Amino acid sequence: MENLDATRRAVMQYAAAAMAMAGLEDKAFAMTGDMPGMSQGLPWANKAMRWAQVAFTEEDPPRYDPQFWFDFFKRAHIDAVCLSAGGDIAFYPTEVPLHKRARDLGGRDMLGEMIKGCRAQDISIITRIDPHAMSEEAFAAHPEWAACTQDGKPRRHWAAPDMWVTCQNTGFYFDFMPAVLKEITDKYQPGGFFGNRWAGSGMCWCQTCRTKFRAATGLELPTGNDPQEPRRKAYIQWNAEMRWQQFKLWDDTVKASKADCFFSPNGGMNDPNKVTIPIVAVDRQGRSGTTPVWMMGKYAKLTRAYMQNLPVAGIFNVGIEDDNRWKDSVQRGPELQAWMQGGIAQGFRPWVAKFNARIFDPRWVAPVVAMYDWHWRNDKYMRNTANLARVAIVNSTQSGTFTAGGTAFTAGDSVRAAQRVTDSQNGYYQALVEARIPFEMADDRQLDPAHIGRYRVLVLPDIAALSDRQCRQIRDYVAAGGRIVATGETSLYDELGQKRGNFGLADLFGCDYVKTENGVKNSYLTPHHPHLLTRGLEDAPRIIAATQQITVKPHDTGLAPLTLVPSYPDLPMERVFTEQEQTDIPMAFCRQVGKGRAVYFPMDLDRTFWEVLAADHGVLLANAVAWAAEENPPMTVHGPGLLDIAYWRQADSLAAHLVNMNNPMMMKGPYREILPAGPYTVTLVLPKDVKIGTVRLLESGTVAKSSRNGDRLVVEVPRILLHEVVAVDLV
Repeated sequence: MENLDATRRAVMQYAAAAMAMAGLEDKAFAMTGDMPGMSQGLPWANKAMRWAQVAFTEEDPPRYDPQFWFDFFKRAHIDAVCLSAGGDIAFYPTEVPLHKRARDLGGRDMLGEMIKGCRAQDISIITRIDPHAMSEEAFAAHPEWAACTQDGKPRRHWAAPDMWVTCQNTGFYFDFMPAVLKEITDKYQPGGFFGNRWAGSGMCWCQTCRTKFRAATGLELPTGNDPQEPRRKAYIQWNAEMRWQQFKLWDDTVKASKADCFFSPNGGMNDPNKVTIPIVAVDRQGRSGTTPVWMMGKYAKLTRAYMQNLPVAGIFNVGIEDDNRWKDSVQRGPELQAWMQGGIAQGFRPWVAKFNARIFDPRWVAPVVAMYDWHWRNDKYMRNTANLARVAIVNSTQSGTFTAGGTAFTAGDSVRAAQRVTDSQNGYYQALVEARIPFEMADDRQLDPAHIGRYRVLVLPDIAALSDRQCRQIRDYVAAGGRIVATGETSLYDELGQKRGNFGLADLFGCDYVKTENGVKNSYLTPHHPHLLTRGLEDAPRIIAATQQITVKPHDTGLAPLTLVPSYPDLPMERVFTEQEQTDIPMAFCRQVGKGRAVYFPMDLDRTFWEVLAADHGVLLANAVAWAAEENPPMTVHGPGLLDIAYWRQADSLAAHLVNMNNPMMMKGPYREILPAGPYTVTLVLPKDVKIGTVRLLESGTVAKSSRNGDRLVVEVPRILLHEVVAVDLV
């Protein structure tokens, strides 16, 4: 435990450790087209900054106005488009047997018309394919192509009763679709393909799946969802390999017809070790329920974490997208702009999607054109080459797949368990947004120095599943001077969800695992002072504790900055009191580990914060990062309310993004109006030896009032409407 003198030294070191930004830029992971592998030799894919997608319907061909779209593309400065081509339904005169032509296509070639008009404007083109359904004619000819329920019955399409759901492991995907891809590539020579629902529509129990799975594993298909059951675990791994084989076949097929063509699955491959595509589109079309408006920015960070240096576009829909799927609806401008500007701030390239090529409600056009025009006018400040954040939240796909955020899955728990993992991550994300700490996300499959060495702090929000190798990588990171903040059952399970006898990172945490208790009610934490972890809680004798608590055995003695008040009755009211006002049970470990530091909370503080949003928890989570970092962040903002921030480097400039989230609809959309906020003071730590030219505010379109003091630039931002960018020209 840290004593008072050490705490004071840590605080004093904040100013001294401002790091002069000397090594920051060099450590920042490059995101530029000059990097090896970028765009796979396709410069257009990296240059395409503004995207549009038109999703055709079968009634469109005789009813739509192509000139509307060409005019819109010009007004919005569109660089690249995605146009519906085929798969389930063809929008061109296909000659592939069983490839159903759109009902009202007649003798027209809708795809060809749109491609010709786009090429006249020098717009790059990729074509959209969707293989998840097939016609009655295709089913009659090949019933074995249909996906089947567990009892072996073929699945009718849930929304289109005259169609059938296809199985992703049959000839429809491995024979029919390559023929479709080849025909489109030969005929239209697109720059690439975008695959919607390319990976199927859930698990299938058809005879093809049974036979292939048995041949690969010697097992029968699982009937439950428990990934600790051997058959289910084997299926998860087998399905991932099948999707890789499918992706490789489709990508090879289009490249055989056009060497510089490619297939890009919706969202990418989600595997940093199998990335070969030049552009990634992430389909997060809008928000519903209690989705915070910062979530689009989170999707940008998550995708960048595994796609790394590839351009990433964020698909947003002009309609209202929730489980009811009102595909022909139109969002009002404030919600459209807030959702996408949050993504742009965190590195997304905007990709507007419109379902139905006919325009019967044009209210979306003006706000989209305005946003795209602003993006175009400030294009140079959007071409990011490096993110300058020094903190990263680690994302763990395997924790969401194989554990319930620390507790091994049980049958039927997959949705709840995966949500628990997401909630822990969202809780820490919300805390860092509130604290205005610039941060990125890191992928747990890339914990080597080349990918995480640029970060000062890694946050591990209940990352329960970590392999022995990953634990060694984290130890090496700390030994080299890195810092970690971990919560809950982080490292208690291996990469496949098998529980260890102790934390894999017990030596860093400073304690050993004893047991886990879930659903703890009416329990509290006592903050102890002075300590940076509890700064801001000096007037709080007690704060609420998390609902999952880990009993641990500390390696060292001494009073922790947080101690536990154990659970006591919450009813009847006459019994709501505790016999233990104070204990010495530690609920936070803050340790110097060689040149590095480690903070460990033996509880799901982040998940509980996401559930109840208690301000005290947000203070603790932010303070943990500050104590671990022991340095000033590269960007600080002073002023009212809630902002989402980001700090980027471009070839000849810096750009600090501030997204105004001071809105009553921030946690549940849609926005009714945009409410201005301000004033703000932004302080930027500058890269070494840079000379500053003009400092602009891009939203307001004015030259900013600024001053420089050594490696710091202080900028005054009088007002933010929605998304202000402090743009700093370097000379």
